[in-house]
Parts: sequence; C-alpha cells; structure tokens
Amino acid sequence: MKIKKLHDLNILVTRPYPSGAKLCELIKSQGGCAIHLPTLAFAPPKNSSKFIASIRKLSQQNWLIFISPQAVYASLPVLRQEWRALLPSIKLACIGIGTMKALHQAGYLHVLYPKKKWNSEGLLALPEFQSLNKQKIAIIRGEKGRDQLEQTLKKRGARVLPIIAYRRIIPEIEIHPYQMLLKQQTIDSIIATSNNGIVNLTKMMGKALHTRLLDIPLVVISERIKELAHHLGFQTIWVAHNASHEAILELLAKKRNELCQMKMKL
Repeated sequence: MKIKKLHDLNILVTRPYPSGAKLCELIKSQGGCAIHLPTLAFAPPKNSSKFIASIRKLSQQNWLIFISPQAVYASLPVLRQEWRALLPSIKLACIGIGTMKALHQAGYLHVLYPKKKWNSEGLLALPEFQSLNKQKIAIIRGEKGRDQLEQTLKKRGARVLPIIAYRRIIPEIEIHPYQMLLKQQTIDSIIATSNNGIVNLTKMMGKALHTRLLDIPLVVISERIKELAHHLGFQTIWVAHNASHEAILELLAKKRNELCQMKMKL
C-alpha cells in the first residue's frame, strides 16, 4: 500500500478561516493530521461610514485593486448594496490567485493578477501599472497593511484611494489544548501565512513555551515572512514557492522524511 505524502505528520495550521479550514482538509486528504489554530481574525473597520462613503466613490475610479481574499469577503456586502453591477469602465486587479478565485466566486470574472509573484511587487511589475499619469486607483485593503503598493502607484502618477475594509485582530480561542500539544512535542511543523499571524502565534502560546515553539520547523509563504520568523528566533524556516495550498502541500511532502527523522530524535 502506497504511503500518502503527509502520512504520520502533525501539522499546525495558523491560516485564518475560511482558507485555513480548506488547507486542513487537504492535509488530511494526504494522510496528515491537521490542527487548525487560526492566529488571525478579522473585524469590520472602526470607521464603517468612511468605508461605505469610499465604496460610493468607485464610479470615479479607473482601477479597483483587492489586496487579499479578505478584502473581497469584507467588501462584498457593501459593494453589492451600493453597486448592483460595477461600471464597465472600472478594471479589476488583485495580488494573487487566492484573491482572484474569491472574486470569481463573487461573480467578477475579468480580473488582472500577477501569474508568478503573488504580492505587491508582482502586481507592480505588470505592464498595466507602469505609466499611470492621472489614473485613479482604489485599493481595498486592511487597516495597517503594507503601503508599498499605494506609495509606488502614486510615484508612477496615479491618484490612489485607499479603502479600509477590515481590521486584523487576535482571535478569542481557548489556547490551553494547543499549548498542551506544544508541551507534549506533538506538533511536527507549523504553517504561517502572514506576519501578523506569526506574531500572534508567539503571543498566544505564551512566554513559558516560547523556546519550544521556536524549535518547530516553520513553513512560510514568502521571504518577507521568513525574515520576520528568523528575527523572532525560529530555527528552521522553509519557504513555499507561492501562497497557494498546493505549494504549501508540495513543500511539506518534500520535507516529510526530514520531519519524520526529527520526530524520531525527540
């Protein structure tokens, strides 16, 4: 009988809902044990009236950029309330394939996104965003997100309207069961998909288990997150080639033997 790719691995998934739950399903389908601890949750913006007012200004925009799947989920109810259909003159773009899929599911089928590098740099490298004199671009994003995209678009001549659709918060979760798994050295690897998520993980697990947490191999989705993880003290950090579930699973399968050897040494 062929051993499944992730057989005998206990993997802690910190990716938030709903994508984190889907990733857990895929891990289980490949023989692994997935433990879902979403270290990031989302709340409405503090100034919801400003958010709605910004959505009403979309008729003035040439481009509407969604920064993440959550930007789609958080803005969709207001978008549909204020605009039964977006004007044909408004072009849509997003950072990566996950956000593109969220837009497709919402019925927005014509979306520009970078095919290789799923981040702000990838979007900024596209020909459509090189010369932007007097172009009006709205960006739907979260509070306190990276501003590189906005600043670069402005430097290239665009007039940018940032639309804050959500806030990132630490979820209210009974953490003790997860702390026990960490204490018992049950967790073989951790998946972290954002800077906020990895910082929240260290806070949620607490100081007493900090050293043990840092010893667990960490799978991340970008060099930027790797840099932060290294700064926080994680010892083993592996980077998936993009943010997709498939890339994360591929990396875990590649590292399975190494993880099993680490498990045997405990």
